[in-house]
Amino acid sequence: AQTSRPVLAEVGPGPGSAGGVRAVIAMLCASPLRERFELVEIHTHRDGSARDKLTQAAIGIAKVAVLLVRRRLDVVHIHTASDASFRRKAIVAALSRIARRPYVVHIHGGGFAQYAASAGSLEHRLIEHTLRSAARVIVLTPSWKTQLAPIAGHRIEVVPNPVRTVIESRATNPAGPPRIVCLGRLGDDKGSRVLVQALALLGEARSQVVLCLAGDGDPVPVRAEAERLGVSARVELPGWVDTSRRDELLAGATIFALPSRVEGLPMALLEAMAHGLPAVVTPVGGVPDVVGDGQGALVVTPDDPAALAETLETILANPARARQMGAWNREQVAEHYAVERVAEQLAGIFDAALRPGR
Repeated sequence: AQTSRPVLAEVGPGPGSAGGVRAVIAMLCASPLRERFELVEIHTHRDGSARDKLTQAAIGIAKVAVLLVRRRLDVVHIHTASDASFRRKAIVAALSRIARRPYVVHIHGGGFAQYAASAGSLEHRLIEHTLRSAARVIVLTPSWKTQLAPIAGHRIEVVPNPVRTVIESRATNPAGPPRIVCLGRLGDDKGSRVLVQALALLGEARSQVVLCLAGDGDPVPVRAEAERLGVSARVELPGWVDTSRRDELLAGATIFALPSRVEGLPMALLEAMAHGLPAVVTPVGGVPDVVGDGQGALVVTPDDPAALAETLETILANPARARQMGAWNREQVAEHYAVERVAEQLAGIFDAALRPGR
């Protein structure tokens, strides 16, 4: 049967990609947006070799072109980060302009303002033209809006990443030793080795604490650091985990830690908040806009294992405060980041994009 719903293209990484942007797209495609729009996923990225990535980009861009030529798309929702991600999406935006179809640029990369500022003159003009020609530009936090306003113009909307609310109440003191969980690609940008160093600094009184670093990336440097410091028996490296295993890890955690050097608005943090976990984070990207002033997380400087260990100890030594922080986080997710609320915001943006003159 024919549908009268507008056709909305979700353009971004496909199922062959790890990371938060893919998680956002999957969540939106299963959200109440389906009731307002006919959703078409178009994949322009997958993990793998350079050849795999180039092939997927070509396939995705070609699909956009074909659907636009056939007038099968009403609005194009472009998910992008910086550098190569943006260059791919700039082609999609150009095709949308040629076909006279509105497009919305959804910026996920925490370093996008820095990327634009450091771009050469030609690429900077491409960035500015792509954003200023969009029906709307979506950013994840108010601070990003301030940073990008000189480049993107006035059509910027703040919409946070969505997260599934966790209805079940988690145990306030999971069985077994305290567990610190970090979700994200292993590496120094996520502070993986710094977390191992902080674990070693917690001292004899915390000799039962377990650190779980779940994510793709190279485990060898992290494992070597754990062995060097004598804590390898308490460091778990399960690799990339699916949604079910992720939820198990968070449900059994005592603290969520993400001492990153750079971030956007990390899905892993929002998922941990939904599970009612206190968090230890760094003041990067959109993180400060999410965690409040100590209500839901304690903030440390990146690359400072001593400060990180001291902060982890503060939470481990104060279970009542940890419960209060976790409860605050759950409330924030329900009020601001629930997928139903985010889908409603996006639907309004897409409706506005479809109206001439808006």
